[in-house]
Amino acid sequence: MNQARSLVHVYTDGSVGISTGAVEMGQGVNTKVLQVAANVFSIDPAHIKVNTTNTYRIANTSPTAASAAADLNGRATEIACQAIVERLKSVAAVELQVAADSIEIKDDWVFASGIKTDWDWKRLVMATYVKRISLSELAHYTPAGIHYDATKEKGHPFAYHVYGTAITTVTVDCLRGIYEFDAVKVVHDFGRSMNTIIDKGQCEGGIVQGIGWMTMEEVVYDKEGKLRSNALSTYKVPDIYSAPKEITIHALETSKDNPAIFRSKAVGEPPLMYGIGAYFALRNAIIAFNPAAAIPFEAPLTPEKVLMSLYKPNP
Repeated sequence: MNQARSLVHVYTDGSVGISTGAVEMGQGVNTKVLQVAANVFSIDPAHIKVNTTNTYRIANTSPTAASAAADLNGRATEIACQAIVERLKSVAAVELQVAADSIEIKDDWVFASGIKTDWDWKRLVMATYVKRISLSELAHYTPAGIHYDATKEKGHPFAYHVYGTAITTVTVDCLRGIYEFDAVKVVHDFGRSMNTIIDKGQCEGGIVQGIGWMTMEEVVYDKEGKLRSNALSTYKVPDIYSAPKEITIHALETSKDNPAIFRSKAVGEPPLMYGIGAYFALRNAIIAFNPAAAIPFEAPLTPEKVLMSLYKPNP
């Protein structure tokens, strides 16, 4: 599944259209893909539009999952944009009668040997079109070195790892068994974040989802084996009232190289694991109230289970 494609068109008016196989579901992948193109072309992001996902344009798409959409589709977009940039630079070199390696496109303008010329982005694009040179590119990307032998259970299945830690504080009402999460304070390895606002938002969502996973989202079957928690009225998911009063996230920038786009790192699903701290914070609070409490390692730790643990002695 570690593969992606990106189709990039530069139009004669200087605008750019991008199609990838990534599905934008609120996680900000389209913004990051746009940032990649704006960075490689060094043009105003207002020139760029990321199109909706469509298998007519990008075939054989991998699932937008495992927090890899920005990594894979961003890299594919980078490769496509770089191919077009090389063609644009070759045209500029001929028109300005300078060496191709002296050409640089920066902030919508063409520079030769570090000196700004009178050629802007739109003029260069039109000149390339007039010369009948392609302003489109379809790029394919798959990270190198990914392999795993299931028979030996050995290999290198991941491009990189993400690290972090969290401190969770909780207040338990020892009469009713209900609780509030006062704060979750996290240090998360962002690598070199492409968009800190998006990444922090992803962390916040993952943390709250993880708290729901560990404290609320209980799967219940009756004696006949019928699923009873089969609707939102019976299967409780976290809402704004379940969120911690305070979520603090420190974006840890790490310099170690990795194959992700611009050395960024995944932030979609890894923060879910910080929710495990919610379980153990509740467990510690129960034991502080009742050192003899018998608390099995069984999630979710619902208010009902908390109440029972507060007063149920260890057999």
